[in-house]
Parts: sequence; structure tokens; C-alpha cells
Amino acid sequence: MRKLTLLLAVVGIGIAALSLTITFSGAPALAQAVQTPTPAPQATTVTPGSEIEAFFVACADQAIVNLSGTLISGSSVYFQIFASDGTPITTLRRANVSGTFQYSERVLYPAGTALSAGAALTMQVRAARTNNPDRIEFDFVVSDVQDGCASPLYPESASTDTGLGGGAGDGTTDAGGGAVGFTRPILAPTGVLNPNLSAEAAVFIGARPSENFRSQTPGLIFAECNNYPLANPGIIYDSDRITIYWSWWARTLDQIAQHRANAQYSVRLNTGTFNEVRVSEPVRRTANYWIFYTVDVGNLRPGHYEIEYRVTWREPIFDGFERFGPGTENVQLAANCNFNVRPNPDGVSVVYNNAFTPTDFPVHSLVNE
Repeated sequence: MRKLTLLLAVVGIGIAALSLTITFSGAPALAQAVQTPTPAPQATTVTPGSEIEAFFVACADQAIVNLSGTLISGSSVYFQIFASDGTPITTLRRANVSGTFQYSERVLYPAGTALSAGAALTMQVRAARTNNPDRIEFDFVVSDVQDGCASPLYPESASTDTGLGGGAGDGTTDAGGGAVGFTRPILAPTGVLNPNLSAEAAVFIGARPSENFRSQTPGLIFAECNNYPLANPGIIYDSDRITIYWSWWARTLDQIAQHRANAQYSVRLNTGTFNEVRVSEPVRRTANYWIFYTVDVGNLRPGHYEIEYRVTWREPIFDGFERFGPGTENVQLAANCNFNVRPNPDGVSVVYNNAFTPTDFPVHSLVNE
């Protein structure tokens, strides 16, 4: 009679493992599932002379890989991380270990990628020949749900990227480049827009945190918000008083005055125009001078809204950095901002501004008309 024991685990902090014992004999095999107590987020596979134990933790911006065991001569440990849909997150990697070993590594996700809370990753681990990762002795899989991070169990090291198996490899650079509206907040008439909104990765595995974002400046909306992630209006209720704004900045006060004298703005909300637009006095913010245009819209009925933003100039102008207007490379600037208004959760009675009619969903692109 031959007995084979496999320990399969769903890896994650505070998640218990499931132990399966399967016995082979002349009679039909029976499998008995036994719930083991926490903690047991690990997986072990054994072959004669080799043993690998893996403990895998999926964090928001990196994975913690812990490996230990014993390898026979000529064998290596390889691992690769995948999204829950099977998309490779990394290429196939070889841990630089041999004999009896303990190994930990922080594996960064590709640049612009993050793992949202509750999303899962899977790591495939294999024992294979050192000079040929396709000659697999055995392999197994461990998984984890992003519910927090953990410190490495063993001294940290670095694996060798084999370049096999697809995946984007590690990412250590900031894809946003520090640009305003992408990694730094946008200035508002007072303070900054969305002070509680942080830059997010370009690619998110699972639900994006910003999908349920509620701004600390609710109802303050930048007219060009579709172009800037940090201008996301977030969740807006019909009880939020809506203020739409846009801005212009230049190196000098004379350049600000030149803009004001020549700028021709067309800004509409669901094709409706604004009765009054207030323009601030120039103010020095950062290293430049700024002016802000604001419209007090009031409370809007629940539904979908789109702002069209377009500016042209009667004569060419210069802002200290670029030229704008007729005959320049910037004849006009155009953008838009889509947002939804929801009924407020407290059932508060609201007096609406009925000058703007909502739609059920986006039905046009004003900028391209």
C-alpha cells in the first residue's frame, strides 16, 4: 500500500488551510478534508530528496515570497506570479538557492500596477533542472487575497529573471512623472482639489479604490477632470452644492493680463450655458501666477452630467512656457468632465437648479461636436 499526502493551502493572513489526505490501495481511494487551525497559509510538496515549502503574501504594491526546503543536486526553485484571470504579473524567476535553504524576496508589481483590497494573486512554484526550467520535477500553486501585508520570514535575496513565461517583470519607477493632476493634486480657488485622493496605479487588479471615492471637497468639480486622474469628482450627492471651476497660470502678471484680454471660453454643462462666471484676481501660487474661473451651479437633479471645456484666443499669447492662439501650435484647448449625481443617502429635501437637465448615462461628446 502506498500513501501520498498533499497539503493544499489558500494563502492569506488569517485564512485557514485545507488538508487533504489521500490513500492509494486496492480499494477505491477516499479523501477526507480536515479543517486545520490558523495559521497555516502555506503549501508543501515533497519528492524523494527534495522538499519545497512556500508562504506567499499578496500586498497592494508587491508580493512577499517566502521559500524554504531542500533541493537535490542540479535542481532549482522557480516561481511565477499570476493575476486571478491567469494574466502573468511576473516572468518566471529562479530563486538563487541550493541544498537546504531559507529564502525571502519582495517582488514589486510592474510599474503602474496595484492590487486592490480583496483581489487575489496566485504563485506557481516548481522544482526543475537548474539549466532547464522546463524539465519539471514537480510543481504546485499557492494563492493569497490582498488583505494586508507581512514582513519577509527569512533573509531577503533577489531572484534571477529567466525572461520566460510572459509578464512585465518588476516596476520601480513612477509612471506619473510627478505631473500635476497625475501624481500631484490640482490647485483649487482655495487650497487643492480632492486633498484626500492619492495617485493610483495605471493598472489595477480588482476594484479601484477611486470607484468608491468621496472627496473632501464634494461638489467642487474641475472642468477638465477627464484628463486628470486626481481631478476625479468622486461620489456626488444631490445635496452637494456644485461649483465648477477652471484656471489659467503664467510666469508673469503681464502674461496673465494678456490671456484675460484674448481668451474666449466656451464652457457648458449638458449643453446649457452659465449665466455668471466669476474670475479671481491673480494670485501667486507655486512659482507662477494663477487666476480661477468659478461657476456656482447649485444643487443638481440625480443623473449624468458632462462639462464641455474649450478655450481659443483672439490673438496669439505666451504664458512663459508655450504659445497659444492663432498661428501657434495650440490653436485651442479642449477637454470635458463626466460625473454622476446620486440621491443623497439621508433623504434630505433639495431645491434643484432646473436649468440643467440630466441624462441617464453619457450620450454625447461635446468636445468633438
